[in-house]
Amino acid sequence: MKVLLIKTVEALGSTGEIVNVSPGYARNFLLPKKLAVLATEGSLKMAASLKAAAKVKEKEQSKAAEILAEKLKEVILSFSVAADENGQLYGGIGEREIAAALVEKEFSIERQQVIMESHIKKIGDHKVEIKVLGDIHQTVVVKVEAHA
Repeated sequence: MKVLLIKTVEALGSTGEIVNVSPGYARNFLLPKKLAVLATEGSLKMAASLKAAAKVKEKEQSKAAEILAEKLKEVILSFSVAADENGQLYGGIGEREIAAALVEKEFSIERQQVIMESHIKKIGDHKVEIKVLGDIHQTVVVKVEAHA
């Protein structure tokens, strides 16, 4: 089934593209969430204008993401947590805690944008990667200290 994407769908295509998908995927996911419309003659005419609008929006988002990445470069997050005498944390610091700390510093970062191989389990300085937008990534420093 051919559909015209109204919004970018990761791993499928970008706005204004005509893609071939299974009827169930279109009927149960793309169409109800208003991510796509059926590819008819009328919607095909709309594809060019959607692509142009998407390019403009993408440029604006990219500029905003670059600015955000520059601001993130200077961020240092500090956590004071319970730890044993060897510097091992009793809990861990994960994506959720880092995203919450960034939100407190007035950055609009979601948990899914924080990229970590594993949770932080030791005291010290750690570098954590933030996926700002697409292939724009930035590293923030996370300082973990044991509280007394």
